[in-house]
Amino acid sequence: MAIASEVFTILYSDDNISVDVHGILPGPLTSGKSKLQLIKSHIGSLSLCYGTHVLTTTFEPFKVTSLLQIVPVMPQALVSRAGVAFEDREYWNIVLLISEAVSALTCCPIFGYMLDVSGTRQGPYLSGLVLLFASMLVLTTSHSVAWYIIARVFQGAATAMVSVAGLSIVTDAVDRANLGQMIGYLGTAMTLGFMSGPLLGGLLYQIGGFYAIFGMAFGIVALDFFLRLAVVEKRIAERWLCLTDGERPSQENGYIPEQPPYGTLGTIPTSAHTATELSKTTFALGKLLQQPRILISLWAVTVGALVVSAFDATLPVFVENTFHWNVLGAGLIFLPGASAAIFQPFFGFLSDRLGSRVITSASFVILAPSLICLRFVEENSPSHIGLLCVMLVLVGMCIDLSQPALIVEMQRVLDDMEAEDPGVFGGRGAVAQAFSLENMAHFGGLALGPMLGGFVEVQYGWKVMTLALGALSAVTAMPILWLSGPIEEVSWTESADEELEREPLLTE
Repeated sequence: MAIASEVFTILYSDDNISVDVHGILPGPLTSGKSKLQLIKSHIGSLSLCYGTHVLTTTFEPFKVTSLLQIVPVMPQALVSRAGVAFEDREYWNIVLLISEAVSALTCCPIFGYMLDVSGTRQGPYLSGLVLLFASMLVLTTSHSVAWYIIARVFQGAATAMVSVAGLSIVTDAVDRANLGQMIGYLGTAMTLGFMSGPLLGGLLYQIGGFYAIFGMAFGIVALDFFLRLAVVEKRIAERWLCLTDGERPSQENGYIPEQPPYGTLGTIPTSAHTATELSKTTFALGKLLQQPRILISLWAVTVGALVVSAFDATLPVFVENTFHWNVLGAGLIFLPGASAAIFQPFFGFLSDRLGSRVITSASFVILAPSLICLRFVEENSPSHIGLLCVMLVLVGMCIDLSQPALIVEMQRVLDDMEAEDPGVFGGRGAVAQAFSLENMAHFGGLALGPMLGGFVEVQYGWKVMTLALGALSAVTAMPILWLSGPIEEVSWTESADEELEREPLLTE
């Protein structure tokens, strides 16, 4: 099923009527084989595309396991297992969050370059899962703060690899016109981890204790590892489609070789030519950072992640002190903010149609007052608990609204640069490096959030923290006006012809 769905994902229909072949299917669209492919793709496009990239390709278990271990349980584990004083538990919980974020921030550009120059996305992804498994093993068996920090550093590196590789796999296979919507499905899948993590973590801790939590986490990682083995990358699927039709893989029928062709048939690439291609790829990060739209998008991603991690560090302790809730309650309080993620496919659809500018501007304009209004939650009463939940829903909805649009904006900048200067990123493109920048911004926000949120809350209180986050969101809404607007509609025939005339940017 995973193999078939990956193949059909590549044939995903951008108008639900006809198949965007992306230079894969040989022969005219009116041929018998193409009609058969059309029928298969039309029936299975939505369901199989969702099943593969949400449940098989992009259900990233580190999101679940990170929340299972850190958010509702780790403050108690630091006290009971590592011997941390009760009054210092919030400080060391913040240190652990920062350790993972800084590690991921450091590893993102390295892994992004490795993915762009390598011939596969699957291998690095599996390596990240193995590293994640090892880090959780250390967390499970450790009884000291030092080992907890080491484990979180390893987990941050694993998170960076899995995150960059996962986004690269999705953009390799999904049509540009539907990228935002598919990113929305991806966001919904990842938010299943955010929603289930604190809830399951608190529940399992109450029922089975510390080791029950990690038992489930190990099972999730093992399941994802085997699902990842079943996923077929676009490069391999293209070759299979050609061989199934009884044709020899070639550029004429859509197969793109692992190494880009140089010169004429039978020629050997010169060292100078190879050095030029490698040079283009090596300096892709510098070229990307020269683009104002990239910088604005990265800043917006940083602020969104900062807000999320600030609440990761402070919200469990806040509800414990204000409402006198236990571990289960500290986990349940994350459900209102995460529930808005079910609308992310719709938010992605809006970003595809309206452009990044309108969507992200609206999200940060609404986010600012929502954060500031959290200062009015002061006592243990039904009205204040309800106010907290409503404001968390608005905060989560605003962040979920902006995420697909910002990722799509990164891809649009890549496409615009490639259109202006074909080959600017070399033969393999710079998709993974672009998403490594996005992940660097994300993990940078995750590192800053506990400092700006946690330390400010400890020193100056909940009200000052929410006011600072609201002011930061309001300032962020202004430069977003320079992002791209809606893309002009192009007929299917014209877009297909254009795709067939040039090598797709994302093919390897």
